[in-house]
Amino acid sequence: MFGYVTIYQKDLDNAAMDCYQAYYCGLCQSLGRKYGTAARMALSYDMTFAALLLTALYDPPTQTSQGRCAPHPLRTRPRAVNEFTDYAADMTVVLAYYNYLDDWQDDHKRSRLRLAKQLKPHLENIRRQWPRQCEVIHTKLDELNRLESANSTDLDALCNAFGALLGAVFSPREDFWSPALTQMGRGLGGFIYLMDAYDDLKKDARHGSFNALAATKQTFGSDSAGFEARCHELLTQQMALCAQNFELLPILKDTPEGQLLHNTIYAGVWSKYALVKATRTPRKGKPNE
Repeated sequence: MFGYVTIYQKDLDNAAMDCYQAYYCGLCQSLGRKYGTAARMALSYDMTFAALLLTALYDPPTQTSQGRCAPHPLRTRPRAVNEFTDYAADMTVVLAYYNYLDDWQDDHKRSRLRLAKQLKPHLENIRRQWPRQCEVIHTKLDELNRLESANSTDLDALCNAFGALLGAVFSPREDFWSPALTQMGRGLGGFIYLMDAYDDLKKDARHGSFNALAATKQTFGSDSAGFEARCHELLTQQMALCAQNFELLPILKDTPEGQLLHNTIYAGVWSKYALVKATRTPRKGKPNE
């Protein structure tokens, strides 16, 4: 479900791109150092965004370096590691574990079960360190599974379940900024959930799997333009919640981190949406599906 919170590279200068690479590689380094190679496979843009956001807000001591790694052995890459890349690594492992289990239960992919088993020994330590976040993740995924199993058509309930999950992840501390961070996560989580449904609509229909937007698609019938407009409206509502709360945070836009965060919220996620939408547009001479 993750992978939709990306940057729009064309709008970024070299300093911002180096900064993004540093936190992406830094998160990968934190995952490997704390949890091994299996955890590195769960590296995501979404948790890189979380690490960047929290770093920009709280300005923790950050260790920077250059290094090579197995996937990129030919040239050195920048790395930035701090308490929030470590925190993002912890949350990545928990989320990946449940995602792998979900894939195993849905599709019986043994490779996903094997990955889940590799991550499971780490969960207890993470739960001890982050009990609130882990409880919300577990509770909201259960709620989401119940809604999906019942073929719920309540988009608000579905988005709120996943949004509350990401809201807890985005708020590592219970402090003055926690409400805005939680609401940011809620909006972004709702966006991610809907984008995943939008992206998988045809595949889920083919496999007979639940999709949150299937009922909306059926309502519009052959009116593809109407359906697309409604999907864009729903996605915009979720990102508006994210953006409104982001603007409450004292993050300067002219810093590399600030530039990356603004880019992701106002351009990056929408460039990803445009790419997904383009795959749904029928080629000349072919009917719309």
